Amino acid sequence: MPPGTIVLYVATSLDGYVATPDGGVAWLDEFDTSERAGGGDEEVGDDDERGGYDAFFADVDCLVVGSRTYEQVLGFGDWPYADRPTYVATSRDLPRATDHVELVDGDVAELAGRLRREYDTVWLVGGAALAQSFLREGVVDQIRLNVVPLLLGDGIPLFGDGPRRSLDLVETTRYPSGIVELCYDVGTE
Repeated sequence: MPPGTIVLYVATSLDGYVATPDGGVAWLDEFDTSERAGGGDEEVGDDDERGGYDAFFADVDCLVVGSRTYEQVLGFGDWPYADRPTYVATSRDLPRATDHVELVDGDVAELAGRLRREYDTVWLVGGAALAQSFLREGVVDQIRLNVVPLLLGDGIPLFGDGPRRSLDLVETTRYPSGIVELCYDVGTE
């Protein structure tokens, strides 16, 4: 990836929801999607699934996360991102998981510009509202979407009524769990 790449890497139900209406993500537990990622256009085994996530995360220089998603991750226990710089988009005063967490408030385009200058690969973790804001501003370069074979029927939609964007499919990976990872480069409209 070129320097300054912003990647939305996220799991979604087949019908496009990232969480239940109350923000719950327990439905992901049976699929263990936190450890799903890249590969080629073939089915890969369980060991490769972990390696795909590890390879993706190894290239991540910093993370951007919305406040509700950040609070949810804090509730899971140990901070999973070690010493990676993490920017939490919020106007609230929240506890910092580590000294590497920075609370930021302000314009999404300005934040994206700053991150592009400072880091090679930025992981836009989510949630949906933050992802939609980045997409509206046209600052997402790649979407790595882990589609979980489940219809939630209702919940928090990943894309909502965001802007029209052209996508170029560059990679697919299917897993024995039924999850399919779709990797798209994002164009502009």
